[in-house]
Amino acid sequence: MNATRAAAVLAAAALSAGTVSAVSEPVPVDAFPGRDNRHWITVRTNAVPLRWEWNTNAASARLAIAGMNGTVVTDFPSATSNWVWTAFNSAVPPSEDVYALTLTFYGGGGAVVGAMTSRLAVVSGAFGQTSVDPSPGKGAAWNKVSENAVIPYDAGWTEATAAAASAQLVIAKAGGLVQTNTLADASGYYGWKTKTSVWGYGTFGLALSFPGTVTNEWDATLVRVPDGFMFSVK
Repeated sequence: MNATRAAAVLAAAALSAGTVSAVSEPVPVDAFPGRDNRHWITVRTNAVPLRWEWNTNAASARLAIAGMNGTVVTDFPSATSNWVWTAFNSAVPPSEDVYALTLTFYGGGGAVVGAMTSRLAVVSGAFGQTSVDPSPGKGAAWNKVSENAVIPYDAGWTEATAAAASAQLVIAKAGGLVQTNTLADASGYYGWKTKTSVWGYGTFGLALSFPGTVTNEWDATLVRVPDGFMFSVK
């Protein structure tokens, strides 16, 4: 190999070394952000970073995070654009919940000058804690509710309802209260507060539908029994 040929080979090698590419770690991309609302509002860590754009007319703000088990309130006495919410202190959530977040901005005189709202849900399945009943036909775990319930809904579950813009959940207690819940989104979570509520105990029929679509309802029957022991004497 002559000197010219050797120089060319070395130059090509140097050029190749400078353009070596690497494969990065895969990053999930949601191609349907407007439809997959349930994906975006699911909490996946106990430390939840919240970010927002500060209202330029505001002197202070208050953030209220209201769930079925209580409300957390945090005040921001000056311009703030982020805060970390500790949703729970353990590695996995002790209970499921749906939270309504309201950030209210106040002017210097205390008047409301703006507000922002959002919703987040804590579900055990996002932390690998989903229980599995190997015998759904035999029923015990499937039709009983003892705690406040988080009910998922998604129009994308079937092709017939995929184009829906909203949802409706009707909860009817046998021989008692009937409640119709109009859900603004076609995908999300509904928080059904059963503890210390007007529902009490008994048998409940749940019917999920998506207005504007031709489809049957998703129906379920749940039973809530009083806490503690129950026995009969004959």
